[in-house]
Amino acid sequence: MRNVTARPAHRKVDEADLARAWIDWLVETRRGYLEALLKLPKKERIKDRGASFPSIQDIFLHILDNNVWWLESVPRDRQGAHHELKGRVSEVEIKRQAHRIAQSSRKLGRSLTPARLNRSFVVQGVGGDGKPFEMKVNLRTIIWHLVEEELQHRGEMNALFWQMDVDAPTRAWFSSALAA
Repeated sequence: MRNVTARPAHRKVDEADLARAWIDWLVETRRGYLEALLKLPKKERIKDRGASFPSIQDIFLHILDNNVWWLESVPRDRQGAHHELKGRVSEVEIKRQAHRIAQSSRKLGRSLTPARLNRSFVVQGVGGDGKPFEMKVNLRTIIWHLVEEELQHRGEMNALFWQMDVDAPTRAWFSSALAA
């Protein structure tokens, strides 16, 4: 007869736990992308590569900017006061913003509860067609939109790293605290 070791019972994971784990995973893996980006010569970082945002640095700045917009400006009703991170941003400023956003993201993650995910916000902006819009969106939708958006742009960054013959700093979800 085989000796079978009983597996520990898995606890039920609610959506707040899952969102928190994704936020932590994004923050941790984003650090690898920042390090890889800053290892590139400046000329390579800011070269227009015809991507969704011209350079690989611009794509990274867009990821940071999305987090500022959705996790700071929208909940504080400061959408009109938001200033995008773009142009010739220094390495020091990129590091500072990435660190600040990591801290605010983790703080938000720690505060998540199922009820808080339902909190709604009114979002106003200008669509890709140039027309103003207004929509009501809850924190749940904001978080999952940010996950989708960041993964999309990371894939784009991966392709650009590979075109430069640089290993992309990918990190599997298996490394997340929740997956462990």
